[in-house]
Amino acid sequence: MSRATLTSLLAVTLTAALAVGCSSEQPEAASPAPLAPSQSPAKPDTRPSVTPEPIASEPPASPTPSATPRERERHKVGALVPRLRPKEKAAAHLLAAEDLPVLAGEWTSDAGAENSPVGACQKTDLVSIGAMETSLRTFTADDATATQVVARFADTRSAWRAHKVLAAWHEDCAERLGRSAVNIGPLAEIRVPIGTGASYRAAYRKSTAGLGILRTGTYLTVLEITAGSGDYPEKWEPARVAVRRVARTFETA
Repeated sequence: MSRATLTSLLAVTLTAALAVGCSSEQPEAASPAPLAPSQSPAKPDTRPSVTPEPIASEPPASPTPSATPRERERHKVGALVPRLRPKEKAAAHLLAAEDLPVLAGEWTSDAGAENSPVGACQKTDLVSIGAMETSLRTFTADDATATQVVARFADTRSAWRAHKVLAAWHEDCAERLGRSAVNIGPLAEIRVPIGTGASYRAAYRKSTAGLGILRTGTYLTVLEITAGSGDYPEKWEPARVAVRRVARTFETA
């Protein structure tokens, strides 16, 4: 092989080697990194998007004024010691002398004995049949007398029972009195503005008496007016008038 041919062959070989080296230095395109075993490609979300509705805000609460120490103390005392309404006294329903109907002159009032039976038909005093408190007042006039007792019971049922007892005593009154009583009239209802009222007339040998009963709540009132046979009115009943006036004292109590 001649020198010229060898030189040409070396030149060609060198040129090819340079071409290969240049092409191997160019950077390759980065291939995607492999996924971890626990990861999986995310799926596209196909659900329709929902726009949240606006929430209406509540109006701000108005500030509560703080109580003063005096107000707090008053509230505390009121909670521990409630203000109680004072109990009504039986004496508040006793009639005055000028409240009685006029029969035979002007009435005057006197303090009577406590727990005394009123009328000939009443067997015992009202305390004996359950009254917790009684107040009694007597009245006198020319040839006339009157007695009123007001009794307070524990509850309305006790007052109702006592009223029934008085009615039962009236039923057998004529039999018990015998010849001392000429006539014991029927127990007639009285129309009163408050409560339940009734009355009857009893005729004795020398006198006539009208007895009235009023039951209002826990109270029971018995009132008797007696006068001589010639002074006691025949066409109207004084005891009925007096019972209505007693009832009015409960309206204003």
